[in-house]
Amino acid sequence: MKVLAADGLGFAVPIDSVTKIIDHFKNRGRVIRPWLGLKMLDLNDMVVAQLQERDPSFPKVNKGVLVSMVTPGSPADRAGFHPSDVVVEFDGNPVGTIKEIIDIMGDNIGKQLNAVVKRVNDVTATLRVIPEEANPDM
Repeated sequence: MKVLAADGLGFAVPIDSVTKIIDHFKNRGRVIRPWLGLKMLDLNDMVVAQLQERDPSFPKVNKGVLVSMVTPGSPADRAGFHPSDVVVEFDGNPVGTIKEIIDIMGDNIGKQLNAVVKRVNDVTATLRVIPEEANPDM
């Protein structure tokens, strides 16, 4: 797609995304997205070092996904997620990016998924979260 008012500016949508959206419309009449109620941040060595410098009790991790916010009353809140948790495993798979979590979650709504998180002072917790449909009324 091209933006007419911006000379030379354009963007593309990956065909895998388009195919998935078309399948949703064919099978369900709408697009269905799972929702956990988390705001997350991919961690890298620099971010981890800064967080550990600011707070020595921050988990000693090499990679993972930082939970920066948990929506009250959300599936993640009910599962026991806390801000500053670092998700290191999701549904039995090691994770280092938000995209990996989204890919693992897929279109699973109502299916329990296990998340392993590292917490302050390197405490490990396994949480059981059941994704809900994002904005079912839209």
